[in-house]
Amino acid sequence: MFKFFKKIRLFKIKKTEGKADISFSKAVRKIDFDLFQENIGYKIIDKKYFVKALTHRSFLKIRKDPFKQNMISNERLEFLGDAVLDLIVAEFLFKNFPLNEEGDLTKFRSILVNKRFLAERAKNIKLQNFLLASNTALKSINEGYDTILADGYEALIGAIFLDSGYESAKKFINKEIFVKLDIKWLNQFDENHKSKFLEYSQAHTDYIPEYKVIQEEGPEHHKLFTVEVHLAENCLGIGKGKSKKQAEQEAAKNALQNLDVIEKLNLLKKKK
Repeated sequence: MFKFFKKIRLFKIKKTEGKADISFSKAVRKIDFDLFQENIGYKIIDKKYFVKALTHRSFLKIRKDPFKQNMISNERLEFLGDAVLDLIVAEFLFKNFPLNEEGDLTKFRSILVNKRFLAERAKNIKLQNFLLASNTALKSINEGYDTILADGYEALIGAIFLDSGYESAKKFINKEIFVKLDIKWLNQFDENHKSKFLEYSQAHTDYIPEYKVIQEEGPEHHKLFTVEVHLAENCLGIGKGKSKKQAEQEAAKNALQNLDVIEKLNLLKKKK
C-alpha cells in the first residue's frame, strides 16, 4: 500500500513539474529575449528570473489557462529589487555628495526611487513592450499610469541581482540612471544652503563661513534663534529659526542672495 501511494505522489510531482515547464516555455515564446537583452544591455544567464520579472499579476487573471497556474507575478522580485535599488542609490549619493547632510541624501534618494522617475527609466528601455500583462493593464501604461512600469523596473533589478549578483545590478543602475543623471537637475532639489555657501566660499575666496548666534528668544521649549553668517569677519546674511541649524540655513540662504557683496568687499581670490 505504501509503495502504491508513493507512486501516486511521484506521479503528481512529475505532473506538476511538467506543467511548470510548459508554463515557462509558453511565457518565453511571448518575449523576444534577444531584443530585450539588447535594450537592457545585459546578458541573461537564467531566463526564469526575467520571465517572473516581466509577469504582471493581471496576466495571470486573463483567463483560466492551465499553463499559467504554476506561474507567479513579479511582486516578490519587485520587493527584492526595491531593496537593492535603495542600497545602490544610497551608496552613490554617499560618495558623490560628501558635503550634504543625512536629510538631504534621504530627499535625493526619494527622488531617484519614486514611481514616476522609475517609470521614465523603464520607458527608456521600452520595458512596456516586453511585459506580460492584460490589455487593460497595458492600456493604463499608455495613459500614463506609472506604477506597473515602475514595479516592473524594480523587478528587473531584482532579477539581475539574482541572476549574477550585486555588482551586475549596480552596473545596470549606473548605466541606466547615474551616467545619464544630470547632477545640476538633482541639485535644484538641494535646500542645504550651508553646503552651497561653503562650496562657493571655498571655490571663490580664501575664507570659510562662520556662524554666530546673536540672539535667543522665548522659553526653553519654544526658542527662536537669530544667527549671522560671516566671511572674513563680514556679516553676509542673517537668519531666524526654531533651532540653530534652521537659523544657520536661513542665514546661508540670505548670504547666497548677496554674493555681489563679496566682490565689493574685495574677498574674491586674486587671479594669478
